Amino acid sequence: MDAKAATIDPALAAEGEPLITQIAPGASRSDYIGPLRDAYERIDPIKDGWETEAFSSAALDQLHHLEPLLLSPEAAGEEALAAIVTPGVASDPLRPENLEEIFNDGQLSVARLGDPALGGPTSIRGAAAFLDQLKRLGEGNTPDSTRLKMKIYRVEQLAATTSETDVLVTVHRSTDSERKQINATWKCQWHTPEGEAPRLEKLHVTQYEEVIQPGSSTPLFEDGTAAVLGANDSYTGQFLVQTDQWRARLPRDLGLDAVANHGLAVGDINGDDLDDLYVCQQGGLPNRLFVQRPDGTLQDVSEGSGTDWLDYCSGALMVDLDNDGDRDLIVSQDFRMLVLSNDGSGIFTLEFGSSTKAQSFSLAAADYDNDGLVDFYICGYNPSASAMRSGAMGEPIPFHDANNGGPSMLWRNAGNFIFEDVTAETGIDQNNTRFSFAAAWEDYDNDGDQDLYVANDYGRNCLYRNDGGIFSEVAPVMRVEDTSSGMSVSWSDFNNDGLMDLYTSNMFSSAGNRITYQRQFKPGVPEEIRRQFQHIARGNTLFQAMPGGAPFEDVGAAASVQMGRWAWGSRFVDFNNDGLDDILVANGFISTEDTGDL
Repeated sequence: MDAKAATIDPALAAEGEPLITQIAPGASRSDYIGPLRDAYERIDPIKDGWETEAFSSAALDQLHHLEPLLLSPEAAGEEALAAIVTPGVASDPLRPENLEEIFNDGQLSVARLGDPALGGPTSIRGAAAFLDQLKRLGEGNTPDSTRLKMKIYRVEQLAATTSETDVLVTVHRSTDSERKQINATWKCQWHTPEGEAPRLEKLHVTQYEEVIQPGSSTPLFEDGTAAVLGANDSYTGQFLVQTDQWRARLPRDLGLDAVANHGLAVGDINGDDLDDLYVCQQGGLPNRLFVQRPDGTLQDVSEGSGTDWLDYCSGALMVDLDNDGDRDLIVSQDFRMLVLSNDGSGIFTLEFGSSTKAQSFSLAAADYDNDGLVDFYICGYNPSASAMRSGAMGEPIPFHDANNGGPSMLWRNAGNFIFEDVTAETGIDQNNTRFSFAAAWEDYDNDGDQDLYVANDYGRNCLYRNDGGIFSEVAPVMRVEDTSSGMSVSWSDFNNDGLMDLYTSNMFSSAGNRITYQRQFKPGVPEEIRRQFQHIARGNTLFQAMPGGAPFEDVGAAASVQMGRWAWGSRFVDFNNDGLDDILVANGFISTEDTGDL
């Protein structure tokens, strides 16, 4: 019997037995009890041997009880702390006084706490003093102006009643006079008497940062999507319609995807020196081509352009493939790729197409063989049925180091829109089935030809060094495998030393950081594999190039650029024109409140 056919209310379950409030026709209550009880035991961390996860949940509940005190500090009283902290609670100052300003360009200022002193917190003692610290940290906050988030990302049980957690704290506040963001990490020690909720007994501030935009509540960047696209029927009639609505109306075999891994391309297609936009869409919905007007708005010119494919399309690239001065178009269409020529006015003609043996989400172009014609690389992700190797539905095996994905391909431009698959003959087929998500070309070794870095979702990343058109996979030697959930890559000389550095976006997972460090996580596996799983959850990576061709160094933690949350994309760009490249990270995922409904 399918347990999902019943409606249950876990909050009303009695004595460990779920309360069933609705039963499918023809079924009885007994049909559900066994499967539902098994399901509850599987998600109950204590019954499943994960006491640290149960403790993390209880400690987070206590931290949430601090939030009203930070959002309305003037109304906070010491009695509110009685069930949250021990009477002798000890703490560092929650807003340190010895902050050092490390950046100020007139629009933003950044101040940070230096390396915190080692050892336990001792300077603030007692519930009354701790309440004063909460008020100081929350000064100026109101529920209407402030957003507060706390996440526990590490748990360690020190003794029977003593545990320690690392907590990520983020505060956003916007007033008429300024916008302010606080980023902090706390190391909290808890005392948990038997049968009671944990109580905070020590708090050590390990990191603290304040970012302030003075003088205005208006963000430095504003969402201009509606202003740019709003006059087009396709914007309101398609882009703003939820995926679930299309899934209820369009046949599944057209290629509807709940995750919606669909890309876009930017380039000038009509020679007016204004960048235009091409957007890939779900199967059953036409891809859209928008031309930029002089006023900055975009006009939908999809119909008649030869680009409004109804097939599932996930990636696109605008690049001049025939050296005639206009941008042509490459489209990744499910398990095919299409190459279209541009007549110079934005009208496209299909010139070349091929199957790819893999579903692809991104492409990257460069003249890898220095013959004056631009070639392109197409990332392979999901394998086709003919290329599938082990694993139901082509799932990654093993999860942390998969090499059974769809193959990526390098296509050489032979001229006149003829392209040759040179993946094998160039050597770029090494470690080539790792669920590749993104790739970027760059001459990292300054030898005059373009090398390629590939970010892989379920396998180690690859760095292909180009030596006269023949590639060697050197990521292990150069120490840039970055075993994680690679989703983007960007090159830049961030420290202006003449050597190109590398930034990859992955996933920061608070649950992953907690679980992978516990003794019961994958017992019996080699420590090296445990470290790989730990690396998957830690976040983004910044690799600094070293002189003399030495291996790259991972400086992400020192540069404070690891925590990009669930990071899908990243890009180096100099936002304030000071000659130093900044980093933009696009992150997030589909989320909703947990209803407890299995």
